[in-house]
Amino acid sequence: MITTNNLSLQFGKRVLYKDVNLKFTPGNCYGIIGANGAGKSTFLKLLSGELEPTGGTVEVTPGERLAVLKQDHYAYDQYQVLRTVMMGHPRLVEIMDEKDALYAKPDFSEADGMKASELEAEFAELNGWDAES
Repeated sequence: MITTNNLSLQFGKRVLYKDVNLKFTPGNCYGIIGANGAGKSTFLKLLSGELEPTGGTVEVTPGERLAVLKQDHYAYDQYQVLRTVMMGHPRLVEIMDEKDALYAKPDFSEADGMKASELEAEFAELNGWDAES
């Protein structure tokens, strides 16, 4: 769940948001609509932590995570859709790539095995086996 408490954002003297209180609850689907330049993307940047609010807080339930992709749709042309979605969780994708590189080594060593074991544990912690679904 994501909650905003008295969230405010101001650029100089321009107040974009003031005292926004929202609760995004599990099992629901939300949409943010508004005119161009109204602050939709800026609000999402506040939720993701990319921007710091000038007041109030954004809270994500402990144990939950928020995955974010940049708005530049050309940035993902070289990737398959599933991988692009998973790239919203950068650490998970980094672990997957590291594991693949280790397992592809023709001279897989004991040290490689230890590193792979550590990566597998972190992968499982991040629910990596459920990432595709």
